[in-house]
Amino acid sequence: MSKHEHAGAPSSQELLVELTDFLAVVATRAMYDEQPELWQFGEQARARTLEDFAHHFRALATLDEIVFTSHVQFCIDLFRQRSFPQQWLTDGWRHMAAVMERELPPKVAEEAVRVLRQGAADAGGEAPTAPATEP
Repeated sequence: MSKHEHAGAPSSQELLVELTDFLAVVATRAMYDEQPELWQFGEQARARTLEDFAHHFRALATLDEIVFTSHVQFCIDLFRQRSFPQQWLTDGWRHMAAVMERELPPKVAEEAVRVLRQGAADAGGEAPTAPATEP
C-alpha cells in the first residue's frame, strides 16, 4: 500500500465524488488566473464556469470511459450549437488534468486523467496530451 492508501480508504470514484466541488473551484480559479480576459463576461459567467467544471468532474468521477465520452460529446455539441470556442473545452480538460495531478493521490489522479484524455479523444475533442502543469 502506498502512503495514500490504507484499509478502509475511499475508492477512487468515492474520492472524486467527495472532492468534486473542491476540484471545480480550483479548476475555475486556474482558468481565470490564466485567462483574466474571461472576467469581461462577468461574475455570472464565472459562476457558470464553476458549475460546468462541477458537471465535468461529476461525469469523470464515474471513471467510466463511455460515460465520460458521452459527456464530452454533449459538451462539444452544446458549444457548437451556441457558437462557443471549442478551445474553451480543451482548456477546461487541461485545467482539470492539472488540478487532479496536483490535488489527488497519484493513483487516483492517474486513473482519472487517463479517463479524461481517453474520453476527450474518443469524442473527437482535443485531449490534454502533455503532463499538465500549472503555476
